[in-house]
Amino acid sequence: MKRFLLLTIICSFSLCSSQNTDYYNRMQYIFGNISTSKVTTGYLKEFGVRYTEIEAYNGALSTVNWVDKAQWNSIYSSLYTMRVGNVAAGMASASSVYTNLNTQQAATSDILIAAQYYQYQQYKTNAVANGDVTISNDQIFDVGKRVPYDTKTVFAAFPLKSSLRGNTFSFKVPNALIYLKPGAVLNQIQVDFGNGQGYQTLALNTAKSVTYSSGGEKEIKIKFGFSGGVTVYSHSKVRVDYIPATPPSMARYNGEGLLYNNFAVTGDAWNGSSATGLVTVELAPGHSQITKPLIVVEGFDPDNSYNYTDFITNQGEEDVVSSGTIDVKIDLATGLTLNQAIENAGYDLVFVNFANGTDYIQRNAYMVKAVINWVNGLKTGNEKNVVMGMSMGGLVARYALRDMEIHNQIHETKLYISHDAPHQGANVPLAYQALVRHLVGEQITYPVFFTLINQQIQNFTDDNPSLLEGLALLQTPAAQQMLIYQLDGTGTNISISNNALRSSFATEYKNMGYPQQDNIRNIAIANGSECGTSLGFAPYDTLFDMNDTTDFGYLWHNVFLEVFYSLTGNPQQFTTPLLTNTDVKVEFNLKALPDRQTQQIYKGKIYIKKTILWVIHVEEQLIGQKTLQSANTMLAIDNTGGGIYDLESLNYNLPPDYEDNVLETQFNFVPTYSSLDIGSGNQPILYTDLSRTYSPLSPPLSPKNSPFANFFTNPLASEKHIQFTLNNGNWLLKELQGNPVLYSCVSSCEAASLPLKINGVSQICNNSTQTFTISNLNSNYNGTITWSVNPSGAVSNIIQNGTSVTITSSGNLNGNATLQASLTTDCESKTINKTIYIGARRPRLLDENGEEVFGVQGYTSIYYNVNFEVPTGALEWEWRQISGNYNLLNVANNHATIYSSQPASGIFDVRTRDACGWSPRTMITVNITNNNNLMTTQENYVAFPNPATNVLNIQEASNYENENSNLQSEDLNSLSENNSSSSTLYDFSGNPVKNISPANGQMDLQGLPAGQYILVIIYGSNTESHQIVIQ
Repeated sequence: MKRFLLLTIICSFSLCSSQNTDYYNRMQYIFGNISTSKVTTGYLKEFGVRYTEIEAYNGALSTVNWVDKAQWNSIYSSLYTMRVGNVAAGMASASSVYTNLNTQQAATSDILIAAQYYQYQQYKTNAVANGDVTISNDQIFDVGKRVPYDTKTVFAAFPLKSSLRGNTFSFKVPNALIYLKPGAVLNQIQVDFGNGQGYQTLALNTAKSVTYSSGGEKEIKIKFGFSGGVTVYSHSKVRVDYIPATPPSMARYNGEGLLYNNFAVTGDAWNGSSATGLVTVELAPGHSQITKPLIVVEGFDPDNSYNYTDFITNQGEEDVVSSGTIDVKIDLATGLTLNQAIENAGYDLVFVNFANGTDYIQRNAYMVKAVINWVNGLKTGNEKNVVMGMSMGGLVARYALRDMEIHNQIHETKLYISHDAPHQGANVPLAYQALVRHLVGEQITYPVFFTLINQQIQNFTDDNPSLLEGLALLQTPAAQQMLIYQLDGTGTNISISNNALRSSFATEYKNMGYPQQDNIRNIAIANGSECGTSLGFAPYDTLFDMNDTTDFGYLWHNVFLEVFYSLTGNPQQFTTPLLTNTDVKVEFNLKALPDRQTQQIYKGKIYIKKTILWVIHVEEQLIGQKTLQSANTMLAIDNTGGGIYDLESLNYNLPPDYEDNVLETQFNFVPTYSSLDIGSGNQPILYTDLSRTYSPLSPPLSPKNSPFANFFTNPLASEKHIQFTLNNGNWLLKELQGNPVLYSCVSSCEAASLPLKINGVSQICNNSTQTFTISNLNSNYNGTITWSVNPSGAVSNIIQNGTSVTITSSGNLNGNATLQASLTTDCESKTINKTIYIGARRPRLLDENGEEVFGVQGYTSIYYNVNFEVPTGALEWEWRQISGNYNLLNVANNHATIYSSQPASGIFDVRTRDACGWSPRTMITVNITNNNNLMTTQENYVAFPNPATNVLNIQEASNYENENSNLQSEDLNSLSENNSSSSTLYDFSGNPVKNISPANGQMDLQGLPAGQYILVIIYGSNTESHQIVIQ
């Protein structure tokens, strides 16, 4: 019992996970009878796990054996699992080698080259046929002293840095990074650096200076010569972001003649430790000291891969602008860049590079406070600072400024710029987080065949050490403080996390608020869509799906690890061709979050699948299956608008081998509600908030308003995180120049919902004047507003005054009119409307569908109730029977009863009085028949055009002869012959103003005032009415 309790305690601290022994047991069974003495190299291919196709790396150059970090590690890990006999017993573990590579490179500015050279053995293709071995029940048996193996070579070398910036670099091959087979003697190292100089000889541990005259992708060829005349080759790729030794002459920040270059500034201690920033200062032309500072704070940067050069110079292809660079054109005609424009505005750039870009946000904020004080101490003149924070830098900068205010310190800052900063958190899809935590926590039982086949238990990360990079990124303090949804645990112990570090920082940050000192202006660039447009997939769609053999190290390095580098805004991908002839089969299914549902979002497992000697089939589980479900409180944020991360828009394209597996290459990294800090963190974010319109033209209203005085959102589609563009670059420049504008293309949004509205009365009396005003319009709006009224004759005067208009009704219209304001935007105009009623409100008779009708039809000896809609503000009613021998009974306000014992037709009208006086009369025709078949609601005449101007055409409807017509034959005849029909036009006071007989023909409307009229057509014993508008 004591031993059991002790084991339980140990497991609770070490997160014990079950070791899968299926593969070990299978290999022990197959190879348990072979002799290790025949494996003279110490490595037997079939005994191990081929994480990559090591046969391709045979010491000769080919189009498929490029080497990068992932491939190099996979080769070494593969060899490590192939050890048989005592020759290779002392081989260093894969994890220790991986650590050594990182440690060596981190300690020098030289670009180090690592190499491995081994020999291994594999079964001859005809080993069974030649009788070199026998197979019985999937067990291999040696035959006497016959040797069943061929010997093969593996050689791989690569530079540990694949992305270079500048023109001259120092390369070195240290002895500590060369891993050789026992007994190998290295005589010569030669490298062709792809700079046109051919192979150059390098001495061990001695730096070699290499200069490039151009940028782009370079092939690095590495040649090792060994004693015995053996020469092997390997090749790799690097990308050179070329910066000429002599900067271009045009006016722009270029990194030359710096006032300070990586000057160290250390902040006060936070929670016992201090952070340091490396500050670079480049002055504007004509300045000898800091005069007009623009302080730029970088974002999350775990490996210090983003620096001042990245900020001022585009590191992408010529037609692809890297995220986070101001080297972007903002005037296509002249080629002016944002870089040049900021310099032209006289700003001195002060770039803050974190020494530790993953530290606590508060600690780095204390450092930025020190930088601000340092700048203020050096600054000449009275110009105040501008402070811009990019991504996480926006949080650091805001915290620093506000903390200075809280502690009564003067920051001398006039403008704070937040560039796609995750004020309410950032997002890395939870399914991707689950994958790395699942695999990092798994242990594998490998067979090791020295004298006997023994078990070697090791973590999966020992053979795939770069997995630890992903977990390390997730577990950094800054990542934990920013990520909205997170997980705990590893292996099979993964669970959804309520991260205390995240919640405590969010509360502190929210409560601090925004900088306020000296009326500082706070603005934001959000890379999300103004329209609230989501990405091209739905909640709970599949992000990644694979069930195939692959080079797992390559898959991890070139796809999955890139997702975690989204936190940096500076992707690390550098791809080489994929080799799929491996022993590793993966099953992964990763899904986007559903909307507040409990659903499986991750499933993953890994197999070993291979065939030995063409007849022995091995398919054993290596990593057990793990699934994870989302929580029903989680919003579907993976596919919504925001600053996005896109695997396909990196400097290097997504490996084509995985295009069918990576179903969605984009995901939302910083939701728009977060970059705009909607509700300042005090309001619950709903699913509708993820897709709403966030337009600077009419910012969202309180309580879910944005605290920024002005903000930019991208028209229609979301952009890459911290992307500067032509549009947001011009917007930013105007702010820096002190001439703020707003940028909006909300007119392009489908079903945009804005709080813009026209305020004013809903009714204007005839010949009276009222003023209307637009509300909720951004105060920075400097476009043109054009007012109009439809129909135009409804008003006699319109006085436009920007956001307000004064109109006077003409008295020619009683009814609805539309007041419209048309606002010019950066795309098409945006219109807003208000319906107003001109004159006293006329009563309306509505059918069951809510449509106005102008006739009552019925049968004899039946009482018909007539109920008018009650107009708003009605004070008095008046009914008047104009013609007909029917009875109008029980008249009271909006109600009356119609009755007739014999067929009858005629007209009555109704009007009401409100604060504007008596309304026009509403005329209603009455048609009572004693034959049920005579009743029809079908109109047998048409009147056009409607609205009309000078002439009204009246003719029989084309379907009046339809056999289903309800008219009696004599009525049809009378209609056809037009011998007893007439058309009379009444104004809304009930006065006849025009008449023609027969009913067909043209009615001259000249001289009639604009307004609404009733056309009454009588044919035989029938009456029908039409509402006519005269313009």
